[in-house]
Amino acid sequence: MTRALVLAAILLALGACGREGAETDGENVTFDIAAALDPCAEDAGPADRALCGDEKLAALDARIRSAMVREAGEISEEGRRTIVENHQRWLRAQRTACGIIDADAAPTPDQAACLEAALTERVRESERAVEREGPYTFQRMEMISAQAVTAEAAAASGMGEGAPTSITRDIRFPRIDDASTPQAARFNDIVSRIPESRFEPGEEVQVDYQIAFAGPDLISVRFDSYSYAMGAAHPNNSTRAVTVVMTTGKPLEVGDVFRAGSGWEDFLTQRAVRALTERFREENFTPPETDVRDSVAKPHLWLIKEEGLTLLFPPYSFGGPHVLGGAEVTIPWADLARYLNPNAPAPIRAPA
Repeated sequence: MTRALVLAAILLALGACGREGAETDGENVTFDIAAALDPCAEDAGPADRALCGDEKLAALDARIRSAMVREAGEISEEGRRTIVENHQRWLRAQRTACGIIDADAAPTPDQAACLEAALTERVRESERAVEREGPYTFQRMEMISAQAVTAEAAAASGMGEGAPTSITRDIRFPRIDDASTPQAARFNDIVSRIPESRFEPGEEVQVDYQIAFAGPDLISVRFDSYSYAMGAAHPNNSTRAVTVVMTTGKPLEVGDVFRAGSGWEDFLTQRAVRALTERFREENFTPPETDVRDSVAKPHLWLIKEEGLTLLFPPYSFGGPHVLGGAEVTIPWADLARYLNPNAPAPIRAPA
């Protein structure tokens, strides 16, 4: 399914999510979410009933529902519906990833053990479905799907019986709940487009994020991604930042941070080369200055933090072999004072 179709399905679901008879007033929020997530409800499907009929799985699912009900307590109606949709997509994907292809089939002991492990991890994840950072309430969006690997696809990859049973896409990004301003809506639109923009059909994909800074002027988010095409020599890992200037609703640009002609490129390059050389001293590796200069000039590799500017170096971006992986270098704002735009959005400024 294409990204556009997935997003369209999410939007349609948000408009119609929730089982019949669910209340929407504030006094019944807990009841509504719990009912919508209940695998033992009368209108539950066969996949839900499989959870309900297994004592261990049902206990884990109850913990997940309890955590999600708590997380949903202070978010909008749309946000509560999104929690339900996120979890329902996750459950469908986990059944496929555990090898349960027939929706009406009860899991085998091995498949039940696979679901138990996945649900155990989901308990931890469900406690962070909503984050409050700065003036914003962020909700974790999850675009999760799994597709069974056919014998033909396994043979074509050259892996044969060593091929995985399924290909999973687990893509997560933040969403500002109850985005009442055009800038907040624009942030939601920008981050929803970033994670899946560079992956090919048939790749195993994981994308997760961390909010590095969230303030009235600016939000900066780190995305870490993993992808693997069946039969490839090794997986690919990458890192990038998405920073939105909230006063304009636009992605961060060079001029938002640095003064033109100030020599910031030379300073960042020299500082990064020294730090990376020290970082890989035991590997006897010194990064080529041209590669480092190219990377430090890209705003999508700048992570904005309260304490300073973090330069992200994904694998290969600083001239090193894949085995070295990635790296990062943080430079305090005080050290950058002479190069900064005096009108930069907070927290981009030297301490007083």
